[in-house]
Amino acid sequence: MKKHWPVIIFLSIFFVLIASKLIFSPTPFFDWDESLYVQTGKEMIEQNKFLMPVWQRTYWLDKPPLIPLIYGAITKFVFFASPEITTRIFSLFMSIVILIFVYVFYNRVFKDRWLSTLTVAITAFTPLFLQRAQTVNLDIFVLLGWLGYILFFNNFFVSFFFLFIAVMSKSLIGFYPIALIFIYYLYRFIKKEVKLEEFKQVLMKIFLQSFILSWWYLAMLGVFGKEFFWQHIIESHFRRVTSSIEFHFGERTFYITLAAEQMGRFFYFGIIGGIMTLIGFFKNKISSTNVFYSFYLLFWFIFLNLTKTKIFWYFYPAIPQFAFLAVTSINLYNKKIFKIIFGIFLVIFLFNQSYRQNVLAISYSKPEPYYNLALYAKGRCQSLDLLINKTSRESFATLDKLGLLITTTKWWGEHPSMVYYFGKKINFYYEIKDFDSKYKNEGCFVVDKNDSKYFSDLKIKFKQFGDYYLLMK
Repeated sequence: MKKHWPVIIFLSIFFVLIASKLIFSPTPFFDWDESLYVQTGKEMIEQNKFLMPVWQRTYWLDKPPLIPLIYGAITKFVFFASPEITTRIFSLFMSIVILIFVYVFYNRVFKDRWLSTLTVAITAFTPLFLQRAQTVNLDIFVLLGWLGYILFFNNFFVSFFFLFIAVMSKSLIGFYPIALIFIYYLYRFIKKEVKLEEFKQVLMKIFLQSFILSWWYLAMLGVFGKEFFWQHIIESHFRRVTSSIEFHFGERTFYITLAAEQMGRFFYFGIIGGIMTLIGFFKNKISSTNVFYSFYLLFWFIFLNLTKTKIFWYFYPAIPQFAFLAVTSINLYNKKIFKIIFGIFLVIFLFNQSYRQNVLAISYSKPEPYYNLALYAKGRCQSLDLLINKTSRESFATLDKLGLLITTTKWWGEHPSMVYYFGKKINFYYEIKDFDSKYKNEGCFVVDKNDSKYFSDLKIKFKQFGDYYLLMK
């Protein structure tokens, strides 16, 4: 432990600072992901439905069940603090584990504790990593599974455990390390770096692990049939690659631009490091094993650039990749003075970046009007019928005509966090005629300020929350 003191000190300070912020400045769950995962997980626990996430008593077939179930269990059974604190502290803890894995993973290449710690520091202070470390999300578990699988590959059961986490977090994407391991050992076999027997053992291992996990898909097909195949396989995976679904548009260079924004100067250092690594490999100065570790997460970034759905947090698993290559660009000089200068530059840069971004003061959510509306209505209404605002109605209608909506798109309304904080059924309407049909009855209704015809009747009790009106008939 003593020889790893730089990274231990860094991670300790990082955890204490972020944890203090989460504990002493809690905020409501934000839209979208936080609200979706805590609510679906909460319903899974309450309704004893563990096959798939559950949203307002309906199975949500887009995602595997593991991560919502974990967060749901935390919200249900951990009583020493509010769910907004406990779930986010858990995310922070898992992020610390990821940083430890990053340290061990890339230290296998560097064999230098100082450089490995610098890689961890760059990763930790990348804005997207900071955001994911403080929020409820799936992405941290995918990266955890990908790194853990390679680190513990020699142990069948431990590596399977991490593959299970990755797959049960984001389904088919979780099999990413299987593909990379296969390519790596195939290359080494062709180059005669491994014998046929070892290659067969690797193939058998990854086949058995994949086969075991495939039974979950077969079980879901057996339970939910074509509905699971369409929503989970086609919509949630293939259509996200081939189409820009649900407003997630972007230029072809979206992820390259995002990488440059997220990594700052380190992005360009990373490009230099990548080129130098390739040159070293082709000159037989760098082994195939070190190249595998050096570019393990880069193929994910390349894949992202081929997809048509553009979502910024998809970049998250590639952050350690660019951090490592940035440090590599200096390490390849193999001179201590360059490492020292780079370390000093890094400390100054990260301090300046944290100061400018005011990292500890950044809040990813706040008590919005719709949050206050949900809490107000909770003790006064048995259910809510909410008409989506005119702009959103028109936007969704356009997307529907273009075929860019998936089955569950209209489940969430504009603010799914309302479902969690209201704690009862909320019906979201995207068609006026459907809402009007419901509006004839008594109950509680929510409309946007621009739909003034609904609250023009002075006999109706109403209360305004920002742009929303709560109407009680």
